[in-house]
Amino acid sequence: MDRKNWVRVIDYTDYFCRSWQYLYFEPRIVHYIRIVGTNNTVNKVFHLVSFEAYYTNHSEKHCNGFVIPTRNVATMDQSATVTEGVCRSRNTLLNGDTSNYGLDSGYTCHQVGSGSILVQLGQPYIIDSMRLLLWDCDDRAYSYYIEVSGNSWNWVLVADKTREACRSWQTIRFEPPRPVVYIRIIGTHNTANEVFHCVHFECPAQINDKITNKSTIQKGKQSESQESMHCLLPPPPETAREAVNIDLEETNSTDSHVLLND
Repeated sequence: MDRKNWVRVIDYTDYFCRSWQYLYFEPRIVHYIRIVGTNNTVNKVFHLVSFEAYYTNHSEKHCNGFVIPTRNVATMDQSATVTEGVCRSRNTLLNGDTSNYGLDSGYTCHQVGSGSILVQLGQPYIIDSMRLLLWDCDDRAYSYYIEVSGNSWNWVLVADKTREACRSWQTIRFEPPRPVVYIRIIGTHNTANEVFHCVHFECPAQINDKITNKSTIQKGKQSESQESMHCLLPPPPETAREAVNIDLEETNSTDSHVLLND
């Protein structure tokens, strides 16, 4: 109130944030708001494009300045992006399409033994679950593991499926819930070739029978199509180099925007 006694309501100094920020804290009387940048992955300047402050009757749960989401925050609308992986269209993994994928499109992949699929959320969220759809147009199986981080430096293993044969939808739950910005998915085996393919990713996990059924229907259609056109269709891509790499440098150069809610 007097520019002398400050109360810190948000502290993301240990987390990398991008684009729009949706921030919530306990209601309080405010006259001045001070925003202090502590890091920029590109240079030594903190850039702020837009700022808004509200008093709203929001339904978002939060703890120590971190939002605890119930809806999927791994979306482009929530400023999430795919910063590592191979795909024919940027952010295919996050577009929510779990039906339109096939032999050469609709998925993000990486070469087994090299690289990963890396998702960056717009800001840290307290997460305890995630869900992904592995490419399932035939009977192949995959093995993989998943790590999470707040700053892309310190990683924590939350799922180890390296000794399992996994197919189609995967629901991952872990304890304790933790603030997460980066999710790194690393495929370790594919029974068909040397590429790990992932069609869809979400966090927290949104369990929806309609989505699952739609994927099953899609799989049936793909199987029928493969049987009738076996001699016409090319085999699934054997190397991740057949698609277009995501431009990590271009992705990281995006300036930040801030939306402050209470």
